[in-house]
Amino acid sequence: MNNEREEFIHFLQELKLSDIDKILSKFEMYYQLLIDYNRYLNLISRATPAPEIWTYHFLDSLLPLKSIDLSNRKILDFGSGGGLPGIPVKLVVPSCKMVLLDSTQKKVKSLKEMIYKLNLTDCEAICSRLEDYYTEERFDYILCRAIKMEKRYFKPLHSLLKPTGTMLFYKAQDISDISDLQPKELIRENFSYGRRVIYALEPSQFR
Repeated sequence: MNNEREEFIHFLQELKLSDIDKILSKFEMYYQLLIDYNRYLNLISRATPAPEIWTYHFLDSLLPLKSIDLSNRKILDFGSGGGLPGIPVKLVVPSCKMVLLDSTQKKVKSLKEMIYKLNLTDCEAICSRLEDYYTEERFDYILCRAIKMEKRYFKPLHSLLKPTGTMLFYKAQDISDISDLQPKELIRENFSYGRRVIYALEPSQFR
């Protein structure tokens, strides 16, 4: 067992999840799917050694669960790419409804195939630019990971959030794209792959 996988398992235990063995088997499947699809698509950086997927991508995706209960919530993963962080969150919180949004058709096709192979329900992948995405649904949470926020994003994101909703940002060092909005710091951790901070932004803080 590699150190990264062990670190991930330890994190699952810290979350006090039930049936960790079942959850881990799903992550094993997802891990292999990411590696297989990444040979043809740039879903995750090929510079990342495969074992580090367990920490840099899987553990990282689950960080908000240290302070937020996402059970039965409607969640949008903006700029999902290879399904990160949306799929890891869905694997651990199966009762949430997850929408994976990405503007690249080939990536969305692979996401749909992974959703099917992982047998995920209430989880869909949608190909659309954020500005063109329309739904009558409103989300409890919008997850933003590995995305540099631009001003043009905030109005459509605001319209997709419930009035009581929250945007969650995964950040390392640079927060210049959201610092003017004075987001709330929820979690700050130092891991083997570096420092990670989760920030929260309420709808009243941006438009």
